[in-house]
Amino acid sequence: MLMKTFFHFISGRKRNVRRVAVAWWAVCFLSACASPSHKEFQFQRGYERGASDTVKRQYWIQQNLQKGKQSKVSPYRLTLYRMPLKPDPNAKVKTVPYEIAIPIYE
Repeated sequence: MLMKTFFHFISGRKRNVRRVAVAWWAVCFLSACASPSHKEFQFQRGYERGASDTVKRQYWIQQNLQKGKQSKVSPYRLTLYRMPLKPDPNAKVKTVPYEIAIPIYE
């Protein structure tokens, strides 16, 4: 009903058909400008797909970590040698004693 009264308002006579066509084109063109662009829509769609892909990757990483290693046991034995280190009493900067562990495969 609104569009019908709009047409009657603009085209009072038949010779105003051009005005109606121009007005109709302007309404359609301006409404197309108000909607989000095709690039923005494609970007949002790609972002959503990328987020979905990230979730799938994290799922499979977690699944593979829970399976554990399925390879043969290493023929070498790991031994950690712990070495306590004391701070240098003559140093200008005071530090606390700490310990390092050196991994040795035997």
